[in-house]
Amino acid sequence: MTQSVVLKLTPGRHLHPDDFELRNTAPPGSLLEGEVRLRVRWLSIDPYQRGLLDQTPMFGRRVMVGDVMAGRGIGEVIESRSERFSPGQLVIGETGWSTEAVTQEHALIPLGGSAERLSPESICHYLGVLGVPGLTAFLGLETMGGVDADDVILVSSAAGAVGGTVVQLAKVRGAKVIGITSGALKTSFLKENLKVDFVIDRLQGTPLSQQLLEAAPDGISGFFDNVGEQTLVDGLSAMRPRGRVLLCGYLSGYEAAAPVAPSEALRVIMRQRIELRGFLVHDHAALFGEARSSLARLLHAGQLQAVQTVTEGLGSAPAALCNLLAGRSIGKVMVRVSEND
Repeated sequence: MTQSVVLKLTPGRHLHPDDFELRNTAPPGSLLEGEVRLRVRWLSIDPYQRGLLDQTPMFGRRVMVGDVMAGRGIGEVIESRSERFSPGQLVIGETGWSTEAVTQEHALIPLGGSAERLSPESICHYLGVLGVPGLTAFLGLETMGGVDADDVILVSSAAGAVGGTVVQLAKVRGAKVIGITSGALKTSFLKENLKVDFVIDRLQGTPLSQQLLEAAPDGISGFFDNVGEQTLVDGLSAMRPRGRVLLCGYLSGYEAAAPVAPSEALRVIMRQRIELRGFLVHDHAALFGEARSSLARLLHAGQLQAVQTVTEGLGSAPAALCNLLAGRSIGKVMVRVSEND
């Protein structure tokens, strides 16, 4: 019997674990030509998944009540009607929150090894530092114009999956890094583990604009924003003339009561001649191989840490997503689905 997590209730403003339900479901039926059956090993938990529950998702297809929750994962091929994939091979793709999934071959990316050859630790890196979050950090910094020792880089959600990699890459390249986070645990982690030069805790109560002035009296040259809303507006106010801003995420907007009016931000952008870009990592898919190789070299050299929060069992996925959205997780959030990993 297959287990799946389905959406049980239409969420309110804030998502709750009780909005989901773990159910026993019939296994997927016989395979069609070009399909692959997977045993799901790992699930990726990401902020964008909250948006899939909205009436008009920013990305992807809306998840309706009664649907299996959508999401990416790593699976082991257990049956195949594809010439590209064989039993035992590990792949990444849209698995949904289930213990088994059937997926079209064109929607899967091979990991280049079997379940026996890749250790559990190296497998999960392909959802984190060597996966979309790591690629987003690496290619996002390149899109922003690169980073060097003359830069002062501001990173919002700096203890998150993308932000935690961005701050490390910027430090490797010699920049001064300012990280925005929330809570004493993540503040301590950024200071002690990732050696961030100046950490701003949003929960301290001091206005962000005031803390940014203290952290960077001469202004910020680059802002890698994963949050949006008021954090973006405050960060813009601290930019140097002709500074660069990358709009990479919208974490604060997924459960916001109302959007922040853009007029103040637009005035700052014009006055400071700020270069502002929206960024979606999949626009740069042709560069994934080269970027992943660079990240792997840094990881193996000890210059890059795999920052992650792992929960156990398919049933832990709803709480893992809720904790991520509430800012209670550090780094890449993943669920280990299979008991043998």
